[in-house]
Amino acid sequence: MKKKALIIVGVAYAVAIASLASGNLLHNFFGINGVAEHKVNDDPFTIFEESTPSSSSKPSTSSKPSSSSKASEVASSSAADGLPDRVPNADPSPYAETTLTYTRYNTQTYDPNNEAVDSNGNPITFYTLEVKIKKITDFRTNQVTDANGYPGDNCLNTLFNQVTEVERKYNVDVMGAINGDSSYNNLDHRLGYVLRNGQLLRSQYRTGVDSVFEDLVLWNDGTMSVYTEPGFTGTRRNASIPTYSTDYLTRNKAWQVWTFGPTLIDNGTIVVNDDEDVASPHQSGNQRTAIGYVGPYHYIFFVSQGRSRPDKTDGFSLQEVATKLLARGCTLAYNLDGGDSSTLYAIWDNSTKKFPSKTSPRRIGDMIYVVDA
Repeated sequence: MKKKALIIVGVAYAVAIASLASGNLLHNFFGINGVAEHKVNDDPFTIFEESTPSSSSKPSTSSKPSSSSKASEVASSSAADGLPDRVPNADPSPYAETTLTYTRYNTQTYDPNNEAVDSNGNPITFYTLEVKIKKITDFRTNQVTDANGYPGDNCLNTLFNQVTEVERKYNVDVMGAINGDSSYNNLDHRLGYVLRNGQLLRSQYRTGVDSVFEDLVLWNDGTMSVYTEPGFTGTRRNASIPTYSTDYLTRNKAWQVWTFGPTLIDNGTIVVNDDEDVASPHQSGNQRTAIGYVGPYHYIFFVSQGRSRPDKTDGFSLQEVATKLLARGCTLAYNLDGGDSSTLYAIWDNSTKKFPSKTSPRRIGDMIYVVDA
């Protein structure tokens, strides 16, 4: 009787585990390599807009809150991390529509500052997408997932294929796109927060002293800032850079988070050294992808050519990328995944612009894209 009971319990246990696995609920507990993962929402843009005040309308000023309601507000903002809630930008987007301006720079064709040459005097072509958005949900990211909707370090697709997929899935036209931070690649070495389109996908922070462990956040009010995760024990590039938990980020309506780095520009000042680089065998000159912040709802996407491209140039150092973004009005800029991951797509002047021009660039895990939805 006892043996029979054990068999029944064993079978029930096996069925329960199989059920969990088939529903991918185990992701939420064990994830990939022991890191908890969460399924990507099917339509995060509608969900976020429904739960967030519209960026196109200012807060109501019809009646002032009483002192008791103010006290309640402050009390409700207290959390386990002990941080007061941030004061969001109250101004709506100044842009009536979302726009994108594509520019290609090359010393042989157009370069007003004669600035794009490598250490041997060879021309380096680079591209910028100047983006102005009318609402925060026009600034989107895409995370490649498995068949069940979970991201992972083996979930990869080319940026061009990702563009086609999101256009079909959300019935939108993508105006422009660049690669992101490859946050799920090399997961044994790269942990860190992942928050995309308002949804927290990974909450395990990194630990270490490397200043590349500064993250970039885009808030729901169109502003950007950098912060460190709780495991960072090094010296900040700027002493005022805060440490945020995922609770703080979600509570304060973070819209996107990137965890590559390093920070290139902070408070209008270049903060990378002339010899600084990411961990790569190709130091200094390289293909680059970066994102710059001009002001609320106004950004610059940057992609450049470099090693292993047909032009055979060295490519840019991080400091050179920072210099170019500073010259274009960015007060904050952040390095994203570069090398062969650097990819750009844009619709401009009634034609499709692609870098690299070959039809099958490297398969990557995520992209940043812009729509006018």
